Amino acid sequence: MRTRKHGAFAIIDGDRKTRRRQRRELRDLIKDKEWEDSQASRVKKDDDLPKKKFKGGGDPSPKSGFGAMTLKDRGVKVAAHTAATAFPFVSGPSLGTRGNFIGQDLNGGGAFNFDPWELYDSKIISGMSMIVFGTVGTGKSSLVKAMAMRMVGAGRKLAVASDLKGEWTRVVRRLGGPVIQVGPGLGTCINPLDEGVRPSVDRLGKPMTDEKWALVVRTRRLSILETLLKVLTGADELTPAEHAALELGVDQAVEYAAEENRSPIISDVITGLKDVESTVSAKIASACEDIALSLGRMTTGDVAGMFNGESTERFQSEAPAVSIDTSAMRGATPTARRMVSICCAAWLEAMVSNSDSGKRIVVYEEGWDSVTNRADLERMVENWKLARDYGIFNVLLMHKVTDLDMAGDAGSQMAAMANSLLADADVKVIYRQDAAALKATTNQLELNERERTKLRSYQKGEGLWRVGQASFEVYNKLTSEEEPLLDTDQRTGAEAKTDDFGNVLVDDWVAA
Repeated sequence: MRTRKHGAFAIIDGDRKTRRRQRRELRDLIKDKEWEDSQASRVKKDDDLPKKKFKGGGDPSPKSGFGAMTLKDRGVKVAAHTAATAFPFVSGPSLGTRGNFIGQDLNGGGAFNFDPWELYDSKIISGMSMIVFGTVGTGKSSLVKAMAMRMVGAGRKLAVASDLKGEWTRVVRRLGGPVIQVGPGLGTCINPLDEGVRPSVDRLGKPMTDEKWALVVRTRRLSILETLLKVLTGADELTPAEHAALELGVDQAVEYAAEENRSPIISDVITGLKDVESTVSAKIASACEDIALSLGRMTTGDVAGMFNGESTERFQSEAPAVSIDTSAMRGATPTARRMVSICCAAWLEAMVSNSDSGKRIVVYEEGWDSVTNRADLERMVENWKLARDYGIFNVLLMHKVTDLDMAGDAGSQMAAMANSLLADADVKVIYRQDAAALKATTNQLELNERERTKLRSYQKGEGLWRVGQASFEVYNKLTSEEEPLLDTDQRTGAEAKTDDFGNVLVDDWVAA
């Protein structure tokens, strides 16, 4: 008797009792051989595990997700009668198995996976934006951080425009990305007039020529300066004379910078405005003087040294994550904080808003503060409209739906822009709402009675997801490594200890 598979060979001979004993010995030999083969195979697999690697383009690669394989849902084959009687309405709808694991579908759907680019390609959603609503302590921040970390692990990229609380610093460092810290006395300078990253093609898919790129950069610089002027002066719009003066100042600034082979800065614009005063009409000359005085706050005021100069930081386009930590501005005036937010967001958007930057999730913290200013709101609406062209998925965090009412009175243009953000967000996540905000939430999001009842009793981490036309109840599950890193409640009254690389020391963190 012999077996080719295991190379075992034995002669079975003798009486019946002897033959039985010989067969038992051969079976034992085969079992031992199978066990040795399985152990050798297991060691080989452990040695061959792929290392963590981020793909430059922001798309998942075979090595993304630490070697995890995509699950394939093959379904269950049953007869029609069995399907109609044995499985009546046992679970709700499902987004399928493609995407990153978020948590448990509370309606019986098992694991809830999410990837906005997959959903867009499948035509489940048509807009690449997401709004997360939730009061303090409901788990909205943990959800966004966990979702971002898992997307980066699967090959996407992350950008946090202005982190006023500094909550993303440890997360970005854990992901291996740089954190740019901006604030008084920190010595960091970000030039909002940097030209940004040049794409290879324009929005029409044609090659980006020098002439086209110069026009794009000029428009971007005029836009950011106009936004700053609106904040500094409190005006809703610039006058025609101010527009003309600003264009002259920017063109002069570009000429000054070109002579020194560098990027223009705000001081160049102020100098240019003063130089052209004597060459223009009295009306434009007056506008030049007013604009120069307003922009002077950027050079000598409470944000002096932060945005008037060449950038001390370089944007690392291949880094898996990047954030701008503005927590040092928490004690500044509201106007100063708004200027910092605008400059940081504009600088980061100039770096990531092109078709070559890859697929990236861009997070906007403290969304209630962004909708209260017309200039901020206009920029956000524009960025949300262009998200699909740039391969960006925007995420805005807010406490409640009624925060959008802070944009302006009902029927005003500001209110209409705020509502367009809500309409353009095809993904909405709502965590527990208090009784005062529940009625407005129900009306704005058109929730049914069951969804409204659920929002009153959700526990921490449980939320209602509106993805396209479908609704899901999801419990966001955090791993043992993510929980101490992402749970902001544990940081109340204590700071976590980290190593030299910003990694949280879990034992000390939990003890705090």
